Amino acid sequence: MKAYKWPLIYLSALIVLSMLVAAGMAGFASKTARAQDTIQLTLGSWDDENGNMRHLAAIEDFQAVYPDIEVELVPYGTGNPHAKILTWIAAGELPNVYMADSSYLPLYVESGGLENLRPFIEGEDGFDPYEVFYPGVYENGFYQGDPYLLNKDYSTVAVYANKKLFDAAGIALPEEGWTYDDLLDIAMQLTVDANGNNATSPDFDPDNIVQYGMDQRHDWWRGFQTVVYSFGSHTISDDGTTFDGYINSEETIAALQWMHDAVHVYHVAPTSEFMAALPSGAMQAFYDGQFAMVFGMGPWFLGQMEEQPGFEYAILPMPTGPGGHRGAVCWAGFGMSPNSDNKDATWLLLKALGTEIGQTHYSEHALSAMPAMMEGKLDHPFWATFVNEAEYLDPLDDLKSPYYLQCIGEPAAWYTSIFSEESADMDIAAYMNGDVVPTLQQCLDQNLAE
Repeated sequence: MKAYKWPLIYLSALIVLSMLVAAGMAGFASKTARAQDTIQLTLGSWDDENGNMRHLAAIEDFQAVYPDIEVELVPYGTGNPHAKILTWIAAGELPNVYMADSSYLPLYVESGGLENLRPFIEGEDGFDPYEVFYPGVYENGFYQGDPYLLNKDYSTVAVYANKKLFDAAGIALPEEGWTYDDLLDIAMQLTVDANGNNATSPDFDPDNIVQYGMDQRHDWWRGFQTVVYSFGSHTISDDGTTFDGYINSEETIAALQWMHDAVHVYHVAPTSEFMAALPSGAMQAFYDGQFAMVFGMGPWFLGQMEEQPGFEYAILPMPTGPGGHRGAVCWAGFGMSPNSDNKDATWLLLKALGTEIGQTHYSEHALSAMPAMMEGKLDHPFWATFVNEAEYLDPLDDLKSPYYLQCIGEPAAWYTSIFSEESADMDIAAYMNGDVVPTLQQCLDQNLAE
């Protein structure tokens, strides 16, 4: 058989095509190898679109440092984020790293949803958290002595003041070290009836108040825990097994009595019914001059306040109580799923979000656990007080039991009732010992027994 000779042009084309195919196969093999080498991680977020933009910016910076780790943002979607997390835990489908409220940390740990971070923090890729973080902020990510979350951001609480009302009354703005007695005295001077008498006047009419010296936190129990801590108590035992002796301690009862008297004896703060009926909430009443101070509020209203025409504000530190200056906190963090396939890479992501890479973005709109990130806010008339409050933080009582919130109640109706119109003559100690503690303890005992 005569051999067929390919024309030179076809032969050249065939050679080129073969080279291209070979190169393409090599490129495909290279991409496949890279895809196999790339670690895929997920980051769970309950944030809205604006918050998720910060996550995406942090992810981009992280991937620039760790190009072999790809991170996908997984929004929680609509609905209750706590319920979503519990569903994921039950199904074994948690994102590798996910946002969590520290109040639910004990329940997530007990449900098998969080990895203990101590081995990673103390390991080869770890760091000294007490050199990097505010200790009080860092330890709000602990459960039973071990860290399970690194902070994303948090909120301390302070006192919002209408500066014009202070100036008009000739009252100097209080500074660090003022007391709850000082707060009450100032609130009395700033509580005014329709005839222009303040609450220090014998002619004051408590049934015709047009301006209260302060508001009260109504049904937000967390907002009052700062007062309890500053009066020298906590509300549950350290081992999370009993409310008795804590939420009804002499110090806690004194804190509740102080707030009760502010409402019912001195009339410097309104009743629970008044607070519930405010058509646009406490902050609008503050802008309108109904409240001279908003008590125990977090740093959530800077934009609103600066948009009020002619409104002048001041941010005051929380008062010092008989137990010193102490504080509670609102705290969101990042935790690691125990089901992560590559925990070393997952730790790199979690650490990055909790330290410089993530905090560069999260500290733009909130407080960071890293003092280094807060230096620029220490001279700001709004942020400085909230930053300084980090020095006084106690770990939340919520962290002592997975059943704390469930038993306390959210909102805490037993707490709200102390300031209701019907409770002017309430015996706080009798109420706490006879009604509240038995109910709360029964709830705790039943859950611990199951």
